[in-house]
Amino acid sequence: MSEEELYDVSEFWKFKMRVGLVKSAERIPKSRKLIKLLVDFGDEERVIVAGIGDQYTPEDLLGKKMIFVVNLKPKKLMGIESQGMLIVAEDEKTGKVYLITLSEEVPVGIKVW
Repeated sequence: MSEEELYDVSEFWKFKMRVGLVKSAERIPKSRKLIKLLVDFGDEERVIVAGIGDQYTPEDLLGKKMIFVVNLKPKKLMGIESQGMLIVAEDEKTGKVYLITLSEEVPVGIKVW
């Protein structure tokens, strides 16, 4: 890894990540990749738009507990305001995206670090 790719740990702590439960998921019309998620964080629900619709269906995401970044500035994607970002793993060689799901005993809303 090059020096330009290294960050001080204080940069990492700027991001707030929490466990969320996908309550609903639907494709965004006229988009090949975007899926609109309604995510439950225990104390609130948020709409988060994820760009993984070319590899996953809404049904694949429904009811899954996953990790989300929750302190990003909202961004409009295809007219829908996204209030966070889904964390996934990606194979850089193949472009395959993998969902990072959590077991049932992990509480919704807890902090990830």
